[in-house]
Amino acid sequence: PGSPKVVSMSATREEMLAEENRRLRQEIEAWQSQAQAWQSEKQAFQTQVQELESIRRNLEHTVAVYKRCLFGSRSEKIDPKELEARIAKAAAEAREQLAKEKRPGDPPPEAEEEKPEAKAAADKPADQEKKRKARPHGRGGFPAHLPRRRIEHPVDPAQALCAGCADHPPLIQVGEDTCEKLVKLPVQYEVHVHVYPQMACQRCHAGVTSAPRQDNRLKADVSVIADVVVKKYVEHQPLYRQQQGFDRLHIPISRQTLCDWTGWCSDQVEPIVKAMAEYICAQPLIQSDETPVRMQLADGQMETARLWAYGLPWAEVVFDFRTDKSQKGPKEFLQGTTAGFLQTDGGSSYVPVFKALALLHVACMAHIRRGLFEARSEAPLAVDLLLAAIQKLYRIESRAKAMGLSLEARLQLRQREAKPIFMDVGQLISALRKDVLPKSPLGRALSYAENQWPAMARYLEVAQAELDNNSTEHALRGVVLGRRNWLHVGQEAGGEKAANLFSLMITCKRLGVEPYAYLHDILRRLPSHPNKDIWQLTPRGWKETFSPKSPPLTPSG
Repeated sequence: PGSPKVVSMSATREEMLAEENRRLRQEIEAWQSQAQAWQSEKQAFQTQVQELESIRRNLEHTVAVYKRCLFGSRSEKIDPKELEARIAKAAAEAREQLAKEKRPGDPPPEAEEEKPEAKAAADKPADQEKKRKARPHGRGGFPAHLPRRRIEHPVDPAQALCAGCADHPPLIQVGEDTCEKLVKLPVQYEVHVHVYPQMACQRCHAGVTSAPRQDNRLKADVSVIADVVVKKYVEHQPLYRQQQGFDRLHIPISRQTLCDWTGWCSDQVEPIVKAMAEYICAQPLIQSDETPVRMQLADGQMETARLWAYGLPWAEVVFDFRTDKSQKGPKEFLQGTTAGFLQTDGGSSYVPVFKALALLHVACMAHIRRGLFEARSEAPLAVDLLLAAIQKLYRIESRAKAMGLSLEARLQLRQREAKPIFMDVGQLISALRKDVLPKSPLGRALSYAENQWPAMARYLEVAQAELDNNSTEHALRGVVLGRRNWLHVGQEAGGEKAANLFSLMITCKRLGVEPYAYLHDILRRLPSHPNKDIWQLTPRGWKETFSPKSPPLTPSG
């Protein structure tokens, strides 16, 4: 045993060492905790950088899309030869790269290349096989229904003498040369004074009678009202410009009077629009889309409303005015429909409608293709393959229409030729979606396509369905073009009246009916036409029942 002093010093040294070890361990733990915090901050910064990079790419993509809309072509059409050339170039580059990486004994790269399909002459419509004709140059003859006026240009008597004979005998006519020129006659308005003689007995002066009176509340004939409506809803001329036109002819008509005329016309044709809506809702498939319009409130403020379009492919279309984009509008319009399918885009407003009305959704390939087309810069080869396959589906539909196939034959063609291509496209979309960032433009386009693909597949089973919803979008184009001129509608009542007139005028254009001749005729027939035969006054019924063989001239030329 050592001395107490030595033992005490040894214990003190051990305590000091233990204290130092504890201090060092605390410092190490603190540094480790600090390192973990720095690592967490680093990961947070990296995540934030990735998010910012994704936002930057998305913003650049959005700017590129807007630039193309403003300064470039908005068309999504791609020449099939250009697509094939790009795919072939990418395949050649892949073969060269693969050849450099091949080891001895590996099969040649040509053995792994997928050979392009041979182009069969039967896959092309007959009109595409023929040589493309030159565009018309405008020097053809004028339509036969236009009136002709013969204007002769006589030869000067001093020049109508033979210069070769000594006695200069007069020349005789041996033929004539004609030249047709289109002439616009000036617009002319006239006032019709309607006189109603009052007849009575000359003896008893009783039983005064007169001819039936017309509706004299309006100071314009239906010919003028029809012209005003056609100019606004077909030619997109707002009423204030038409007022300026009347002023140039020294006819003082206020803009409110023009509004009253269009409102009266809309009220008159409302039963016809309802008959068209009932006809559309009775069909197996309905197409639908919507577009925003500005609505002026009573206090002068502006609000965004909606015009919903419901129609048949390239046929009748009816517009329904609503103050919002909620599901209430489609539910109320389609209530009681016997249709089984509704073809729309992927808008959220339609989702509750499908469940409430037991309708099956048919998607739109144009919306699927549009997202892929706009994001093609992220993966050019993959998107080119998708676009080329989608083009094949459109060519099959074009061939079916060119051949005039029946619904049953069109369905058989889709099952035989389109379905294998459609299934391959769906598999390629699912495979590509796993390899791209979900929030990138291409990732969002692929996600939308994959979500819509089951609904898109229904066009293979429904003969009435189209490959896309472009028919309804084309109908909305008439609203969009006019919206740039008349800017807004006047309150909810004005929107409903505009919807009625848009329904008739755009349906006339889609069915090949001259709008002015149609509107001018039905406005005269409506007061005495039986309500049970109201279908005869729809554009389709009028074309089959009352349409003249040759289109008449409009008063405004």
